[in-house]
Amino acid sequence: MCERCRTKDALPLPSRGGRRKLWTIPGEFHCSIVGTCLSSDDVAWLCRRLRLTLAADARPYDIHRYFVERAGTNGPEARLMQRRLDESAAGAIRRFAKETTEEGWLAQWEASVASGAVAQAYWAVLSHAGIPDAVRARAFSDVHMLSHIMGGESRRQLRDNQELARRCAELEERLARNERAAADHLAERDARIRDLEAQLAKRRSVASPAREIPSPPQRASGRLQREVEVLRRRLTAERMRARSAEAELDRLRPLLDGPPALRPQPVPTARTDEADAEAPADLNGQAILYVGGRPGTLPHLRAAVETRNGSLLHHDGGIEQTTHGLACLVEQADVVVCPIDCVSHNACLRVKGLCRRMGKPFVPMRSAGATSFARMLRTLNGAVGGAPDTPPA
Repeated sequence: MCERCRTKDALPLPSRGGRRKLWTIPGEFHCSIVGTCLSSDDVAWLCRRLRLTLAADARPYDIHRYFVERAGTNGPEARLMQRRLDESAAGAIRRFAKETTEEGWLAQWEASVASGAVAQAYWAVLSHAGIPDAVRARAFSDVHMLSHIMGGESRRQLRDNQELARRCAELEERLARNERAAADHLAERDARIRDLEAQLAKRRSVASPAREIPSPPQRASGRLQREVEVLRRRLTAERMRARSAEAELDRLRPLLDGPPALRPQPVPTARTDEADAEAPADLNGQAILYVGGRPGTLPHLRAAVETRNGSLLHHDGGIEQTTHGLACLVEQADVVVCPIDCVSHNACLRVKGLCRRMGKPFVPMRSAGATSFARMLRTLNGAVGGAPDTPPA
């Protein structure tokens, strides 16, 4: 504390209205009032209003001591400090004025300390004329200890700030070193890139002479070459399709050939033409199952069968109809006919297996045309009732 705080003044009578003026409060409290209840902004405001001229070497302690000494005198400094303190602590003054017991004032004080509003509550306690000495002593002791605590905290923060400043300087120096190293690395990399680009340009100029603009014949030759490449790709695709067709034919060849004993004998062309002109044979009411084929030829095939006194059953081989109904149709039919060039391989094999299991004649046809079908009808008299597999028509 300053020298002013060590004086022991007699406690004067309270002023009218239940409030004490600053200069009527014992001097031992003035140091704590100025140091606690007046902020640095309040002190600056007082200096401006009082038009004080501070010395160049004036310290904060000198200003504090000046106002502590003037607080005990009824002068302009004390009255201006009184005004500033009353304005700052108006809310706390009203709260303490409502209390009438020592317990109530202590509760108000403890609540203010807990909320951090110590400065306003301290002035409200010391300026209240009716508050007993025990409450003022409690407030004074708490403020005194808070000053010690704040002093220790300030010293700790000062040490922390100094350590942070030192650490900041180290980090700034390290950052500067890293920036210099990065700049050197980038410069070295850029120089290396320029060197490599120069080497690459030199090699290109040596290995590849300057390209000349192609003349019209050269452009035409390039277009023809591109067309040749397109035709070559098409030829390759056609060859692949031909190989696929040959492989499919190899899979169907066993159906075409049949057993050696039942292979058809070659018929002279003239004889065949004569047979085509013969009258249609009588099928004697036989039912012929036609599996596969082309939908557009079905009316012609049906008419050919019905003119020969027969009936035609049809199954598309699984294109739209399921193959599960084939067994029922095979069972109803007397002869099963399958054009192997217009039916799936799986459907053909399934029909052939059903015919063997049920003992029905199976006649494979090389073509789905109407002429082949008519030729097959003329040979049915010899096939029906014979082996299940009949030579292909």
